[in-house]
Amino acid sequence: MKYLLVISSSLINISKVRLFLEEIFVESCLNQSYFNRIFLGLSEALTNSIVHGNRQCSTKNVSIEVFLLQNELVIEITDEGEGFSLDSLPDPTCLENIKNENGRGIFLIRHYADDLSFLEGGRRVRMKYKLN
Repeated sequence: MKYLLVISSSLINISKVRLFLEEIFVESCLNQSYFNRIFLGLSEALTNSIVHGNRQCSTKNVSIEVFLLQNELVIEITDEGEGFSLDSLPDPTCLENIKNENGRGIFLIRHYADDLSFLEGGRRVRMKYKLN
């Protein structure tokens, strides 16, 4: 099963994405115990796409595709930004970065998702969550 939601690049739209994910969980009878972990990873990726990718430009969109496979939920988020190089990001666990207010999003997504990959030069993020 595939679900699609497209939002404009405003952080206020993260609440719409939460409702979208809640509807998928209800419609697909998914175990609610997975919801918070999946939504936390999703909201971090959305924030990155809106703030860093699209620079909160309201004329640019972010698309959220959710694929429900057997025992796995795959979420792909695509923005209209320039992309980024994973190698250029500072390590948020290094002493000089610990107190920075930004820079932990990808670190947190890796913690919550079972698999994480970046496609299209960083414009698309794919997160996989096991549902077993």
